Amino acid sequence: MSDKTAAATQATAADSADWHRFLADHPAGDPLQAWGWADVTGVGGERPVRLIARDASGEVRGVAQVLVRPTSFGRTVLYVPHGPVWDWRDPSGPAALDRLLEAIRDTGRREHGIVAKLDPRAAVGAAGADRIQAELALRGLRPARLDLQARTTRLLDLRDGLDALMASFDKDTRNLLRRSTREGVTARVFRDADHEAYGAFAGLLATTSARGGFHSRSAEALERLADAFAPSGAAYLVLAELHGRPIAGCLALVTGTRAFYLYAASLREDALRHANGAYLALWTLCQALTADDVESLDLWGVAEADDAAADPEWTGFSLFKRGFGGVRLTHPGAMDMVVSPFWFRLRDWRERRG
Repeated sequence: MSDKTAAATQATAADSADWHRFLADHPAGDPLQAWGWADVTGVGGERPVRLIARDASGEVRGVAQVLVRPTSFGRTVLYVPHGPVWDWRDPSGPAALDRLLEAIRDTGRREHGIVAKLDPRAAVGAAGADRIQAELALRGLRPARLDLQARTTRLLDLRDGLDALMASFDKDTRNLLRRSTREGVTARVFRDADHEAYGAFAGLLATTSARGGFHSRSAEALERLADAFAPSGAAYLVLAELHGRPIAGCLALVTGTRAFYLYAASLREDALRHANGAYLALWTLCQALTADDVESLDLWGVAEADDAAADPEWTGFSLFKRGFGGVRLTHPGAMDMVVSPFWFRLRDWRERRG
């Protein structure tokens, strides 16, 4: 594919099957670029513009789901969560990236955008963070002042089976898993759009976010997620229960053969101090994924112990996740494509003052 034949156009429903196949096959494809993810973010008022790059033969070479966020003075901010995704494994990759960036910039102008924030993923054994960042910097993008997604994570390899996976956990994690079972905690996996189960998880998530002081998805957003991803078998909701009461849970989405541990929640009460429901929920998720031949689980944001720049608020849940082992992975971080220099400077000035 040459520059002359590459094209990026706005995708329609007729492109959705090809879009999903491309994401499933690409090592950096994940749920934030899935077609249905816009149904989840739409609860907060974000509107998707989906861009797809094809070569002269019609093969998909790249995609970018752009979320348009309204802001002050009739302007917008565009965000491409964990995207764009382009075929960096093929010589046509640079041309596909160029066309996607052109289409994103055109979309930004049309939408009265201030900036388009791109946030592509890296992949183990493929294009690394430095290479991806360099490709975007070469095309005029600059590192954003703040990241919008976790830059570091860990991947659990599920391909060698559960015994090997359990052996890779640290000793304390294995002991707490056994303790959870002895305490009478059980776990259930929900694969369909069970709104009662998702409502229970939303309650756990709201409690957890209030305790930690962070934003969480609403019950409505989680119901939309269930409706968007469960029918295709891409959603795994786990609830850990003690005497029939949900005390912890986690929610994962699958793209291709890769799973992503998007949300987790648990109660912290004195009576539950030995229950360790979060440990059993994650282990039960690993069991369900392995049974379905899913090859990896991305723990979706882990601060490493040697990361001096890590947010201190990440300490607790990162310690929990690191106990499950896994391979470290670093993403490039958010990159800014300035659409309107004047409004960008004004926005940046206001953010620095605030």
